[in-house]
Amino acid sequence: MTATWDGLGLRWTVGAGTEVTVEETGTGAACPPVLVLAGGLCVVTLVPPEDPTAWRGCAVFLRRLRDHAEDLAALLEARAGRRDGA
Repeated sequence: MTATWDGLGLRWTVGAGTEVTVEETGTGAACPPVLVLAGGLCVVTLVPPEDPTAWRGCAVFLRRLRDHAEDLAALLEARAGRRDGA
């Protein structure tokens, strides 16, 4: 995974060695688990809001992220398949 500044913000390019994990940061509501994307010299950590009452909104976002990641994966696989068959 590499990170570059593209003028609009940071862009992370996912590579073959990029890993995604959920990591515990401690016990209790003050230390919620986080989602970690790591590869090469880059690490992206998605951290839930500090206020537990906002966690439902975070869960909604994470499900949208999952759904759109599925959509992107399907598009990439379809395009890769077309190139393989060409």
